[in-house]
Amino acid sequence: MSQGGERFQVIVAGAGVAGAAMALFLSHLDTHLTVLESRPCRPNTTEGGMIMLGPNGMNVLHGLGLSSKLHQRETGIQVSHITIRDGSGDLIGQVPQGSVERHGSASTALLRWDIHEVLLDALEEKRIDMRWNSRIESMEELDNGVLVRWSEAGETEEKRADLLIGADGIWSTIRPSMYECLGLTAPKPRYSGLVGIGFILDVDSVPGLASYLTLEKPIVMVHGHLGFVGMMLYDKKGKKVGWWTTHEAAERSREEWKVPQEQVFRELHERYSTCVFPIPQLIQASEASGEKPFIWPVYEVEKLDRWHSRRTVLIGDAAHAMPPHSGQGASQALEDAAYLAHLLRQYLQHRDSATDLQSVLDTFQKARQPRVDEIVEEANRRGNMKRETSRVGMFVRKWMMRTIFFFMTQRWMDRWFAYKVPGIEDWETLCPGE
Repeated sequence: MSQGGERFQVIVAGAGVAGAAMALFLSHLDTHLTVLESRPCRPNTTEGGMIMLGPNGMNVLHGLGLSSKLHQRETGIQVSHITIRDGSGDLIGQVPQGSVERHGSASTALLRWDIHEVLLDALEEKRIDMRWNSRIESMEELDNGVLVRWSEAGETEEKRADLLIGADGIWSTIRPSMYECLGLTAPKPRYSGLVGIGFILDVDSVPGLASYLTLEKPIVMVHGHLGFVGMMLYDKKGKKVGWWTTHEAAERSREEWKVPQEQVFRELHERYSTCVFPIPQLIQASEASGEKPFIWPVYEVEKLDRWHSRRTVLIGDAAHAMPPHSGQGASQALEDAAYLAHLLRQYLQHRDSATDLQSVLDTFQKARQPRVDEIVEEANRRGNMKRETSRVGMFVRKWMMRTIFFFMTQRWMDRWFAYKVPGIEDWETLCPGE
């Protein structure tokens, strides 16, 4: 119990992967939770696209008792390695993605929605106080908590909490408000100069693709001198393929990114005209399908000096916007939630000790930030490899990658994949389901 016999009051801002996982962990502790999500209702879409969930992220879901539910879905392919080629089809190398023997599982190719839906289903089963269509308008840190005001379906609401957790993504509203409480100015998201454009197709819509991508080799990535193309099977029958391109583009406003489809395909045909099978065929099949492409400009936020104030803490992309080039975005969001929950569990068990909440939040940042910074740095390095270069530059880039991949083994990935959040096994007794 909290001081005075009251339960510890927590508001979680955001119900994406980080926020939903955070709420689930805390629902097993002596807390009263309110989750505020700006979206009008529970999403039911593949808009989040295809992602990789590393063994380290799967370990967190296992701790929540949810990994078996994720494995039971129609999507989700174990990926032992990623095949890397150049635009002419030549093999550059293979990148290990974890193994069952070494890391407990390999990485899993799936839709972001698969993870999100499993988490949201569990939230509904727990009957957690979930407020959709709720936008935070202000927060004020008090001596005895934090006062949060939000608009909900047009009505203004407010509540005092012991802790506010900002899990509201790269465009966080909590981040600038928290920095204002600290008397500082929060860094704003800035455009990286790269844009992603993605599509989902039936494998059969591209003749020959079923032998190019297989359940044993479900992911191929192609580096060209004008951009990068990735393609991924993500359903267990190997019938669906998601493919995307990442390339340089000038910054545009939100409205200007709503590019007419004819323009999108004209630019893709021009950019990748010299690439070999299956890239031109994927572009043609996507154009023929009439499906609207996913367009996501890649934004980044400079490293934050502060992840928390006295009563507010940031997690996930709100704390460290993870570029989409590492395959670790969802896994790091899950790790954040699990580690903060581990610290809060210890804090709530010893509320009468001298440990105060701010020291708990200090520990969270000091423990998490070095690991996250390392992964962000590697993600940015990979992102820079997708920028335009000359043909000579591409030749040099290709041989650099070829040399690195030649010596790369599963051991190289231990720093990412073998990591387990402290105390994650302890949750298995609180989160039955595996």
